[in-house]
Amino acid sequence: MMDGSFDPAFRRLADQFGASLAKGERGAVAVRIAGRTVVDLWGGRIDPQGAAPWQADTLACVFSVTKGVISLLAHRLIDKGVLLPTATVASLWPEFAAEGKAEITVQDVLTHRAGLPAVSVPVARGDLYDWDRMVTALAASAPVCPPRAAPVYHNMTYGHLLGEILCRATGVRPLSVLLANEVTGPLGADFRLGLSLADISRTAHIAGADPAALFDALHSDPTSLFARSMAFFAEGEDFNSSRWRRAEIGSGSGHATACAVARLYEAFIAPGFLSANRKAALSAQQAASAGADPILRIPLRYGTGVELNLPPGIDFGPSARALGHWGAGGATGFADPEAGLAFGYVTGEMAAGMGSSERARALIAALYDCV
Repeated sequence: MMDGSFDPAFRRLADQFGASLAKGERGAVAVRIAGRTVVDLWGGRIDPQGAAPWQADTLACVFSVTKGVISLLAHRLIDKGVLLPTATVASLWPEFAAEGKAEITVQDVLTHRAGLPAVSVPVARGDLYDWDRMVTALAASAPVCPPRAAPVYHNMTYGHLLGEILCRATGVRPLSVLLANEVTGPLGADFRLGLSLADISRTAHIAGADPAALFDALHSDPTSLFARSMAFFAEGEDFNSSRWRRAEIGSGSGHATACAVARLYEAFIAPGFLSANRKAALSAQQAASAGADPILRIPLRYGTGVELNLPPGIDFGPSARALGHWGAGGATGFADPEAGLAFGYVTGEMAAGMGSSERARALIAALYDCV
């Protein structure tokens, strides 16, 4: 059931992953330390109804782990002097100044304090997959919660907000090209935003916890902030559709191998990719939810463009300085600057609930047993 390789010092993690596979898991886990891959394991089937095995290059949807990757691109551009975190969004995107948003800064977006987890203007089901419709709605909207105040998780808007800022700052679009040029290409990371037909042929089918449960609030509590944050999705989305896989949704449609996730999050702490000043800004708490976040219903702490460790909801191990991003269903990418390691986990079997899944927490606990 399990394939790949691991350093013998990480036998405990390999055993934990093997036990998870024996219970029906389909996915992959990877760890990098000091620029070296010490764990790269995968197993199960690409499709629970099929026979094709998970391979080294199988892609899985990583959901909001994508947000951290887009944030890494932002930090890279800040280091290059192309983007200033103190700049107003409207200085790069003039239309964004509408409805009282002229003072919102790039840093506000990076810390989920732009006041736009949803929009005040009408939207249609399916707008999420259309870049121009999304950015037009965001620019025209009034804030739906107080901007520049306590953060509210920008569930499905973060990627379009930050992505449009980055494209305007550089003059390069679409976002996938900019990301490949600046981050995934130089790092050699097999991460895709907007899948080609060839990529789709090696992509795992998402199953497990009922994906439709994420949309229950659209019918049971349609005026809630969470429901409004999900209103952009097409009816019946199961995260296996061509429209989901091919769209560039910087909040959640990234697809990657576990090894790619570990490589990307390692770049937050590794020498050379980001400056010391940028790395210091990353792990310093910039904002925290006032109790439970109104979208995810768990407490959250933010660095700049990343989530900070806050177990059990966001579990990146024992270090308070660990930073990364959780993704729906359990996908996880994080880096620990104290231990000097980075972790990537992808799955085809979504776990229920918000925050770190039981499977991910067990893998992370086993990892730290090894170090």
